[in-house]
Amino acid sequence: MTARFRLPAGRSYNVRASELARDRQHTEVVCNIVLLDNTVQPFKVNKHDQGQVLLDAVFKHLELTERDYFGLHLANDSSDCPRWLDPNKPIRKQLKRGSPHHLNFRVKFFVSDPNKLQEEYTRYLYFLQIKQDIHSGRLPCPHNTAALLASYAVQSELGDYSEAENPSGYLSECSFIPSQPQGFEKEVAKHHQQHSGLSPAESEFNYLNTARSLELYGVELHYARDQSNTEILIGVMSAGVVIYKNRVRINYFPWLKIVKISFKCKQFFVQLRRDVNETRETLLGFNMVNYRACKNLWKTCVEHHTFFRLDQPVPPQKNFFAHYFSLGSKFRYCGRTEAQSVQYGKEKGIKDRVFARSPSKPLARKLMGVTDWEAVSRNSLSEERLETQSLPTRSPPGTPNHPTISQQLCLNTTISQHSVPIRMYPNNIVS
Repeated sequence: MTARFRLPAGRSYNVRASELARDRQHTEVVCNIVLLDNTVQPFKVNKHDQGQVLLDAVFKHLELTERDYFGLHLANDSSDCPRWLDPNKPIRKQLKRGSPHHLNFRVKFFVSDPNKLQEEYTRYLYFLQIKQDIHSGRLPCPHNTAALLASYAVQSELGDYSEAENPSGYLSECSFIPSQPQGFEKEVAKHHQQHSGLSPAESEFNYLNTARSLELYGVELHYARDQSNTEILIGVMSAGVVIYKNRVRINYFPWLKIVKISFKCKQFFVQLRRDVNETRETLLGFNMVNYRACKNLWKTCVEHHTFFRLDQPVPPQKNFFAHYFSLGSKFRYCGRTEAQSVQYGKEKGIKDRVFARSPSKPLARKLMGVTDWEAVSRNSLSEERLETQSLPTRSPPGTPNHPTISQQLCLNTTISQHSVPIRMYPNNIVS
């Protein structure tokens, strides 16, 4: 039909189809990973790849053998909903915003004993993580313990104390803890003088051995409310689930006492084994911020219980109907457990590997000069959004050069060091 006899009609343009066609042609995305030395390393991956592809790229870059203790934390998440990159889900379903994406390489599972870490390099990464958490305030630390830990860090980076090389005030520019009080560096210097002869590896081991006694070592915290709408924090760690109220631990449920954990919509449930004098099991309910926060807490519990308590992960169900027609999440932790990781480290770990340690910012000024450090610092990103916090249940044995430190009042975020007897909330029981 010629234009002369063509009937007037409207026209349409499918914007969405054009966008999808363009996206299919540009499937490569950039992920900026903030490493534990505060440097940023970009990685290019296909957005349709599984999260494990990005994890493997980071592990290969770091030449890391003991990989299962670490993960990638999504930096753009809010503090109400800490989230880790799932290795079994496509990257495009986890990183919704446009490229480049920002993630933080962090310790995900904190071992209760540093002797379980077979490589010196792995212990060094743990050391960087805990030092970073203490400096940012995510891991509250008593004053005396903070001074001792800082002295081990100084010994690791500067070596033995020497009056000629370390004059008075040689730590005056260093910042070890948030809101550092005046004179704190003098206490650190006194401890530093007692560590003569310790190698960097020995200093970092003593650092980890002391840090594992901190109240929040190894605890991942999630914001929640109890049934009376009171704000609380639910912590997940290697030994079980902890409840905090007003920054004080009010309840602790070891994995042996827990029968089942579940969630529905925004509600998270913990079913407890009944005691001898009880007629039925207790079910505690907590309200989370939203559905995603609730599911993330549930996944964290599944991962920590599987990693620390089981000999090997629970295999996925092979039943056809159970796989395709079952209700609820099919999430399972599929990495190595702690027992498997320790054995793998013994078999594959490189005990005498050589690697370069990265000096911290204040000490780097003394070692490298201000100009060199400023060039390095331009490659670092802010870590304000890191939510994973760290908890043990035991005190470390005395170190070779210093007795065991008794815990005192915490700086800034005060947390009671006195455990309260476990008691159930009547208003948390769901009938």
